[in-house]
Amino acid sequence: MSRKDQDLNKEEHEAQTEASRKEDARRNRAASAEQSTSRDSGSADPYGNRRDDRIYGGTEMSTHMKSDMPPGAGDHGGLDYKTLPKSTPGWKVIVQEMIADKLALFSLILFTAITAYVFGLTMFLDQAQIVFVDLFAINQPPNEEFRLGTDYGGRDIFGQLIIGTRNSLAIGFLVTLMSVGFGIVYGLVSGYFGGQLDNALMRVVDFFLVLPFLMIVIVFVTIVPSYDIWTFSAIMAAFLWMGTARLIRSLALQEKELDYINASKTLGSSPVKIIFSQLMPNLVGIIIVNATLSLAANIGIESGLSFLGFGFPEDYPSLGTLLAYATQTQTLQNRWWIWLPAALMILLLMLCVRNIGEALRRAGDARQRQA
Repeated sequence: MSRKDQDLNKEEHEAQTEASRKEDARRNRAASAEQSTSRDSGSADPYGNRRDDRIYGGTEMSTHMKSDMPPGAGDHGGLDYKTLPKSTPGWKVIVQEMIADKLALFSLILFTAITAYVFGLTMFLDQAQIVFVDLFAINQPPNEEFRLGTDYGGRDIFGQLIIGTRNSLAIGFLVTLMSVGFGIVYGLVSGYFGGQLDNALMRVVDFFLVLPFLMIVIVFVTIVPSYDIWTFSAIMAAFLWMGTARLIRSLALQEKELDYINASKTLGSSPVKIIFSQLMPNLVGIIIVNATLSLAANIGIESGLSFLGFGFPEDYPSLGTLLAYATQTQTLQNRWWIWLPAALMILLLMLCVRNIGEALRRAGDARQRQA
């Protein structure tokens, strides 16, 4: 081949190479423009963000990169709020805990049944007739006429047991409502405002704590000429609110430092609105547990005072007054029907309330862990 032919072939090869290079460049520009248009128009996530190809190299993320991202994260690199796991509502946590704890569920059913039975049956009982002294029916054992026998005054033990259980439960509920309600408000105000007000309010709590509770209640019960369930409950509640106040105050001191409280203050919300609409709802779990356990303690305190003789008189039955009959040797040894039903009722109520309170406490702990 002559040199002229070689030069011609070389020029043709260079021309083909240049044309191929231009065609590749054109195709790359077209692909880049199409990719940019697709990224600008169709790759926005629900939050308005766009995928950055500089991070992922213009390709899809690898499988191991996706597995490291939290649930709800897609190729756009953001979180999809629709697929994020949602926390279980508080009432569902309580229901699940009750169903899982068979003993607590049985205790709740039994306590509800006892409460409904005694409050419903006492509507049809004549208290005056039940506490009427019948000298011809003294210390009779259980029979067809008296299902649980009679006491040393010939009074029906079954009727006294039903009315006494109602009175003890009513006092327990009222004392719990009064003492826990006042303690919650007192503790929230003290913990939220803090400073000198908190210091002054806590000194009042310390003063009440050093008082001999039992002796003070006995003095009040003795000097009051006549009292009923409301008066007796108010006397007890006046000296049983301090524990709840200290508990709620300590929790309020922690909660008020959180961001949602500071945000409400910044927005100009009033202290009353912050305390009762934002701070208090976050303490409902602790409040329920505290109230449940306080109910058992209050029933026990009332029964103890009645057992010592500083509760209601004999014509106003209580579980404590029935149990007090066991202080007589003959009654304790030979007349079990007078005191044993009341003792079993007190034990049953205490165990039921305790089991329910423990289940509620576990439900509150589980709710806090989810939060």
